[in-house]
Amino acid sequence: MSNKYPIVNSFNEWDSLEEVIVGSVVGAAKMAFESSISAYFPDKSTRNLKGSRFDEEEIQKAENQLNQLAKILEKENIIVKRPAKHDFYKKIKTPNFEIPCGNSTACPRDVLLVIGNTIIEAPMAQRARFFEYLGYRPLIKEYFKKGAFWMTAPKPSMSDELYNSEYSIVNKPFDADTHPSLTEYEPCFDAASFVRFGKDIFYQPDLVTNDFGAEWLSRYLGSDYRIHRVRFADNHPPQHLDTTLVPIRPGLVLANPERPCIDNTLDLFEKNKWKIVKAPPSIRGVEQHSPEVSNWISMNVFCIDEERVIVEEEEEPMIKLLESLDCKVITCPFGDVYKFGGGFHCCTSDIRRKGRLKSYFPSLD
Repeated sequence: MSNKYPIVNSFNEWDSLEEVIVGSVVGAAKMAFESSISAYFPDKSTRNLKGSRFDEEEIQKAENQLNQLAKILEKENIIVKRPAKHDFYKKIKTPNFEIPCGNSTACPRDVLLVIGNTIIEAPMAQRARFFEYLGYRPLIKEYFKKGAFWMTAPKPSMSDELYNSEYSIVNKPFDADTHPSLTEYEPCFDAASFVRFGKDIFYQPDLVTNDFGAEWLSRYLGSDYRIHRVRFADNHPPQHLDTTLVPIRPGLVLANPERPCIDNTLDLFEKNKWKIVKAPPSIRGVEQHSPEVSNWISMNVFCIDEERVIVEEEEEPMIKLLESLDCKVITCPFGDVYKFGGGFHCCTSDIRRKGRLKSYFPSLD
């Protein structure tokens, strides 16, 4: 490791990657129904998920693809770490709720928000993910001992007051301003609800992130950072921005044409000379995925640096688009991982990139 950068160092999604956490599905469980996912089940008669184990064959196929991703990254001279093994098929009980089982460590991007030399454990809103951080604690303690900063956001109680349990977007698009899925009872966010552009960080309130959570993050980070609340129209339950607004390198960002921006966010990009490119949808139909995985999973790519981008091997339209934008595309099979909640960006958390804090929107300086 170069002495030039701290052990934990990451400010954006594109600086040259040196170390990363890749997720694992070993010990994964299928979530039971809970209030935080009610939007996926507008028909109450379908809310009968009891929680269960995944078939061992499903786990092995997905883990093999995650292992292949890890090998690809190591071949590119990147240090890869993996979460600790954890059995998520165990009952979770707190003073405020009780559920049959947890989730998995497939998606470290959801749990860990890396800002500069600090790892922030996100205050997640889904009860099944209450103890998900435990899979990453051995790694976080290791980074802390080597000089990184470690912060845990206020752990939410996840009591009933946090959720609008009858929330649905049936016959109406998502609108966090008039019909939020979460209340502002306590701060909540998934780390993947934020997209980092150096000094500027963008988020949209969604099924797992509220404005209270973004306000906590803004105050914690202080004046060195600008947190932007953005709005995109969405006819499906929204969760995370990494299939909506995806930076590839400074000056180039992919946008989801099915989710038009309904505020002035894209004007800000244009004013600062960013090229906004419409992304192609996934070649897979959404019916092949779990409710948490978007038909725009094609956008869930992972940038190793400003040139190299990892893309699912079957997503030919996305591969061709990125190549036309002068990217060096590295392909990897990942379809078996999707049912566990995400693509390449979801299933990684960059720990160290070569880079410093910069502003990429000079009109705001």
